Amino acid sequence: MPDENSPSVQTFLRFVEERFGDFKNRVAELMSALAADDKQQKVARARAALDAAISLRQSLAQRDQPGWLQPITNTLQNYVTHQGHPSPGTDLIQAIGRYYGAAVDHKWVFDLSDDRGFDFDGIFRKYETESRIPELFDTLVELLEKIIQCKEVDSRKVVHTLETIIATLKKNRNGSYFSVMGTWNFAGTYLQKLAWNAFADIPVLKTLVASLRETLDEVNTEMEKVHDNMRTDLHRQLQAEFPVLSYRALPLPTPLAIADPSEIDSKAAPPSAHEQQGQ
Repeated sequence: MPDENSPSVQTFLRFVEERFGDFKNRVAELMSALAADDKQQKVARARAALDAAISLRQSLAQRDQPGWLQPITNTLQNYVTHQGHPSPGTDLIQAIGRYYGAAVDHKWVFDLSDDRGFDFDGIFRKYETESRIPELFDTLVELLEKIIQCKEVDSRKVVHTLETIIATLKKNRNGSYFSVMGTWNFAGTYLQKLAWNAFADIPVLKTLVASLRETLDEVNTEMEKVHDNMRTDLHRQLQAEFPVLSYRALPLPTPLAIADPSEIDSKAAPPSAHEQQGQ
């Protein structure tokens, strides 16, 4: 195992920090240019930021490349290739807005050990950061908060459970592999088995419910992509098939027939201590 205080390791760390600093400076300059009207300056600074991003990426082993680096590089490349056309420009602004904060706050930590064990959380974090999962979790929160605000949703237990889902989504949007998967299974399963029935017959929620279903479908798609990328990464590290990692998409919520509306309240949340004593 290399000594982290050895001259060669310290030289490498300084080299990475220098390229990282150049990358951040170039992106900051690009952000200033994007706020102005000089198209040629925008393209020139985007090209400089792209060169800095490629230089930083080439200095890192693939396992050490943070999840924000590839998406920013891709959108910079697209913008430069299309010479600053509006559509790639919009994509670039969105990518910078989404990933630049994580880039600025990034702290380099390199594993210098000879441990070849799989870092599932690290691999998941890399591909989850590149995905739309955090963004879609935020969209679910926004939709569920709007549903709660609808006065037609008058079941306190349903509202309480929705509030629990919202809090869980917020708390775990950037969590570990287990936290994100547990949150998604909890939220998706609840909406499948109960919430769809509670909302299906409320006309004013028709648009929100349609948006909710679309967002759930998108989360399923993104989860599948992340697992495919993780499996490919693990195959490459193992240099063999890695068959145990798979993702089974949650069935999307569909209306179920509930004859007695009170059944919704009885299933929406666990019984209180008082109710348990009376059973």
